[in-house]
Amino acid sequence: MSVNINGSTGVSLVQDGVIVTADMASSVPLGAKNKIINGNLGINQRAVTGSVVLGAGIYGHDRWKAGASGCSYTFATTANVTTITISAGSLLQVIEGLNLQSGTHTLSWTGTATAKIGGGSYSASGVTGTVTGGTNMTIDFSTGTLSLVQLEEGSTATPFEHRMYGQELSLCQRYFQMLGGDTTFSASHAWATGAVFNTTDCWMSYQLPTTMRASPTITNDISSGVVQMISDGTKTVSALNSFSFNAKGGRFKAVITGGVSGYSGVLQAVDSDGNYIKFAAEL
Repeated sequence: MSVNINGSTGVSLVQDGVIVTADMASSVPLGAKNKIINGNLGINQRAVTGSVVLGAGIYGHDRWKAGASGCSYTFATTANVTTITISAGSLLQVIEGLNLQSGTHTLSWTGTATAKIGGGSYSASGVTGTVTGGTNMTIDFSTGTLSLVQLEEGSTATPFEHRMYGQELSLCQRYFQMLGGDTTFSASHAWATGAVFNTTDCWMSYQLPTTMRASPTITNDISSGVVQMISDGTKTVSALNSFSFNAKGGRFKAVITGGVSGYSGVLQAVDSDGNYIKFAAEL
């Protein structure tokens, strides 16, 4: 028995001069076959909990948003697999066209929910549809359970592709990133650093850990957040404004009282408040 490695064409297993494993390069994608992001439903940056009720177009778990009639669901995680149970409405994912090539694709999942690709019909797992490369495509799930969601090239469903957690998180952060949002952050956790320009303005620079799809929309709940001024204690932040942000990062202006021009400043959360800054570039 021998193994032939044929460069870019694949691998063949030969026994007694007979090929028993044919070249697979043309039929089995090697890596990144799943076009769904967060198909394992393990990334939950918005920290939704309990019975999740979403208005139309509002996101719950990363990359998954409610359809036109909203969506209500619960979820549970067992052995590192999260299962969502949709009780009303629909749950969608819009796949960015940059990640798609033209041709037949198959959508598969575990669970009782039905789904459709684009404008197709709702069906059980194993739905096929035609995808146009470079064009955004919507995957739509109706009521029932779902987990391990996968969209792949070809007309046959294959086993679910499990990606590393860090890789999946980075894929999600192209569309959404969040600082804080819960009570687990220490008050000494520095979000951004900069300089105090006058009694009311402290300018901060922030680089996003992952380049986003586009310049993000930024929202925050910074009430009771503080700017720690080096050598002059903390100053409560009354507002946080964003300026000159693009897909890689930008600047904040923290509005404070009693600032001293020329001092350095560090923007910090207050851990009991659940302060957050959200960056969204969703489809």
